[in-house]
Amino acid sequence: MEPQSIDKEELIMKKTQKALALLISVMLLVSIGLAGCGNNTTPAATNTPTSSGNEPAQTVENVTVRFGMWGSEKEINVYNELLKGSESMFPGLKLEIQTYPSSADFWNILPAQIAAKTAPDIVKLTNEGAYEYIEKGMFTPIDDLVAQAKLDMSAYADSAKAIWASDGKQYGIPVSVVPAMFFINKDMWDAAGLKDYPTTWAEVKEAAKALTKDGVKGICINIHEYHFTNYALTFGGGWGNGKTINSEANIKALETIVDFYKEGVAISPQEAGFGWDGEVFANKLAAMSTGGYWYKGYLDEAAPDINYVVIGMPEGTTKGSTSHSDAWVVLKDTSNPVAAVKAAYYLTRDEALDKIMREVGINPSKPALSGNYFEVNPEFKPIEAMVPYAKDFGYPSDTKKFIDTIVPAMQEKILANSDKSVKEILDEVQEQFK
Repeated sequence: MEPQSIDKEELIMKKTQKALALLISVMLLVSIGLAGCGNNTTPAATNTPTSSGNEPAQTVENVTVRFGMWGSEKEINVYNELLKGSESMFPGLKLEIQTYPSSADFWNILPAQIAAKTAPDIVKLTNEGAYEYIEKGMFTPIDDLVAQAKLDMSAYADSAKAIWASDGKQYGIPVSVVPAMFFINKDMWDAAGLKDYPTTWAEVKEAAKALTKDGVKGICINIHEYHFTNYALTFGGGWGNGKTINSEANIKALETIVDFYKEGVAISPQEAGFGWDGEVFANKLAAMSTGGYWYKGYLDEAAPDINYVVIGMPEGTTKGSTSHSDAWVVLKDTSNPVAAVKAAYYLTRDEALDKIMREVGINPSKPALSGNYFEVNPEFKPIEAMVPYAKDFGYPSDTKKFIDTIVPAMQEKILANSDKSVKEILDEVQEQFK
């Protein structure tokens, strides 16, 4: 998710821990209740799939699938248009939107909705932190459902599908896939007499030295898991969902971040008095920063005069980048899972993805449409080549615990000059996830 909303999401995580525990309890009770009473929640006009997964596609007759989402007013209005016409693709299938003010409201309200059988059947989520919910069993794997519904998934990018897969099972139909980006203030770059844009972190460091002057630092590095992850992937590392936290590649990546600060060419949002890296970049207190597609809308409003360029994520020892992806997932206790996956498929049809791309600003999960995205957003063209190798975040299933362990330790290392080495920090974090 966007770094400008990550601080908010960290607060959301804290607020929703009790809700998540309650949700699991409610789901268990509902399951027990259904087992004792028989499955009376399945519409009479449908055929409930059995466990073999080899049955023919369900007949969808007069089934209404509720889809839950939160977002801007514009995005919700777009989806109110996109839900129309579903019966032209799947006769008898109707869609109904359920909106929530935020993800926090969704997770807080969901337990009561499950108990009352008013919960949505599918919901649109972002991949950052989704692994935690997959591990808690809140979503239904869709492989068998896709087969029963006879849906063709070949049009979706393999990289996008991989983001929504876990332990060999597919959990979402992807809506979008957008790699991370590296932003450069072009006016500052030109004024420093610099020429070619950097392709490696070593080149970034040399450029940062030339750009650090007159109260401006060469680079903003937010001491935050999103930015750690992008550096880690460029060194061939990653968190491995908690299994590879203290790998040599991750140690080298975080040492690279520390070295930028030791050289005096980096600044954090905390040091600048701001909440996130985009604000530092917009206020021209740093000439470069790791970021994402959300910078565009923010800079258009906060710093319309800023002249910037976007390049692919610089390399450490290899090409690497995170990838943001939204997807529709089927909630565990939906009464008609095949109808639900058909609804998700309909909401990601070409017409829908094209409209969302043009009006909301996402890069479609289908390569055939991605070329149009870079025509609509030509400044992002340099990151097109990153789509095939951009990866999921790979956070441990207890994402909050991971964040609450690694971020304060790195803040102390960078901002308070802790004597603890990066290796010692990552070893201690790894101990929490054995």
